[in-house]
Amino acid sequence: MALAGGLGRRVKLKREEMEGEMATTKRTRFDKIMKYPALAILSTGLLATPAMAGVEWDASGFGTLGAVISDSYARYQRDIDDKGTLLRDSLIGGQVNVKFNEKLSITAQAILAEAPDRDDGIALQLKKALISYRPSHDWLIRVGRMSFGGLLNQENMDVGVSYDMMRLPNEVYMASQLYDFNGLSIAKTWNTTDHEITLDASGGFDHRYYRAYLAGDSEPYFYEANVWGSSLVLTITDYDQKMLRLGWSYSHVDPDSPGLLDSINSYQLANGQYALAPSSYTDTVDFNTLFFGLRFPLGKFMVATELQLISANGADAAPWSLGGYVNLSRKFGPWTPYITYAQMYSDSDSWDKINSVVALPQVGATQIDIDNLKSSIAYFNQQSVMLGTSYAFTPKQKLKGEVMFTHVGDRSAMFDQLISHEIISVYSLAYSFMF
Repeated sequence: MALAGGLGRRVKLKREEMEGEMATTKRTRFDKIMKYPALAILSTGLLATPAMAGVEWDASGFGTLGAVISDSYARYQRDIDDKGTLLRDSLIGGQVNVKFNEKLSITAQAILAEAPDRDDGIALQLKKALISYRPSHDWLIRVGRMSFGGLLNQENMDVGVSYDMMRLPNEVYMASQLYDFNGLSIAKTWNTTDHEITLDASGGFDHRYYRAYLAGDSEPYFYEANVWGSSLVLTITDYDQKMLRLGWSYSHVDPDSPGLLDSINSYQLANGQYALAPSSYTDTVDFNTLFFGLRFPLGKFMVATELQLISANGADAAPWSLGGYVNLSRKFGPWTPYITYAQMYSDSDSWDKINSVVALPQVGATQIDIDNLKSSIAYFNQQSVMLGTSYAFTPKQKLKGEVMFTHVGDRSAMFDQLISHEIISVYSLAYSFMF
């Protein structure tokens, strides 16, 4: 995940050194205390179900088989290049709901999808494992593993049949994994004649993996982090198609790697050029995110738009970034063609700083070092246009196709390689289903 992955390790630290240092006392302590809290909560509830009369069970499955290829050698969104891949969009999952009564229920959801800790592999991932308690109609308390984010499709993003776009725009949804936690959520709902208003306050912990890429060494790497987070999300709906969502989320990231890039330093040479000086590092970084989402019908069309502002605590490796999109779609029987425009832009100070330095091998700063440092910056300057359609065979089966054109400005950390001022074409086809 580029936003936190770009905060990576010291650029000269080799992979084997980093793996050795991951086995720290801090990680062991938190693994023992908090690695499986959601599973423990779920198991306790499931073991109790046979003894309770009137328990209702509901199970469902979902999945997507997707193929995507681009016209560029540069890997985009981790997987997409001119060789093609099935990993980017393909997954299969299932969900079980156990309802004890009108107040108490349990939900569990897992998917088999691309592994979070390595490239070119798949892994089983627990997405939800929670107990829900509703003491009254207007209060909901949830405990366990869930998603705290304020995105419009945060809860259903893995269920491809639930939306018509080929995939949710990465300019916004790239950060979606930042909002998965083991914790507590308390929601209050107000119902009026025309609207339902919900305010959800959440907090929790997670231990997760981040991916980054060293362009100079031409290799990806993964590191782990303990993450504490909280959020406050306001949702207003009209009981039908309109939805407004506003939210704030906070994440405190504490990695097992030996340091997060905090400040890029340089010094001026006699000829007016700049050389790379030792960078400064920090042990943790804090992210604050503001959400805005709106979905509404416009005549026979449906409009959806989202904005997301992400800022870290002043780290050069994570300049503030603003991402957003506008989607316009219309149904024609089983067909739903759409057009989406998306853009992501970051503050350029960090990028300008590293671009001003020159390679000086005699003092240890080679071009490889500079390229590694460049790719450690979560800097985004890109625009995308998506043209696509879905075809609904049934309400539970959709075929989707899309062509996307992405223009990269100075740099986009969604690409592994340091490409700039290029237009990349991406072609996608997918079949999504529920059962």
